[in-house]
Amino acid sequence: MGVFDRLVLFSEVHGTVLMDGKPVQGAELVEQVIWSENENEIPPQRCTTDARGAFRFPAIERRAGLRRLIPSQPVVLQRILIRYRGGEYIGWRNGKMSWDANTELDGRPIELVCELDREPGHEGTHYGICRVA
Repeated sequence: MGVFDRLVLFSEVHGTVLMDGKPVQGAELVEQVIWSENENEIPPQRCTTDARGAFRFPAIERRAGLRRLIPSQPVVLQRILIRYRGGEYIGWRNGKMSWDANTELDGRPIELVCELDREPGHEGTHYGICRVA
């Protein structure tokens, strides 16, 4: 990886929000990344589910600069919150330990199914109500 490569702080995410097995339209999702002492350095991304309950977030990237030349262990906190009808749900919480794309799921794209009536729990390295599709 070179100096001009991009750092992927949160890979692209696709998913569906369900309740009682049915798609949820109009749920607000908030994706947040914290990678420095300034929690507000990267503004949260927001989206709303469509009639099929589907949502999508593009990857969050930054320029690498000298970070690719200086040996270090990245630690990036990733969160997706889901807000629907006055409730707030932890969809995804994860610590990303690499600058590369799709390392959250060992090289697989992030495709999630988020069930609002599911208890949050751990699946692999991430926590929340969203499971890998």
